[in-house]
Amino acid sequence: MLGLYYFNWAGTPEEFKEYIGRMKSICDGIEGVEFKGLFTPTSEWHFVFLVEFTIYEKGLEVLKTYRKKYGSAKVALAKAEILHTPEEFGITL
Repeated sequence: MLGLYYFNWAGTPEEFKEYIGRMKSICDGIEGVEFKGLFTPTSEWHFVFLVEFTIYEKGLEVLKTYRKKYGSAKVALAKAEILHTPEEFGITL
């Protein structure tokens, strides 16, 4: 399953680099989670993290771990989406 975490950054460039490093580190520390990258979407969002995880709870653990360790990030607005495969819903194509 893929998780997309869209966000608009509200901090400094140095804080942004630190934030990216922290998120990568958290993903690396959770079994069943793989950080796929940081992207700039062609939408109103500044950035989007792409993360692959084995179960929903693993994806949620990434965000919970960040908040527990570091508090709130300097994100003005954010949105999370989860992309499921048809097979995960029991649909065979």
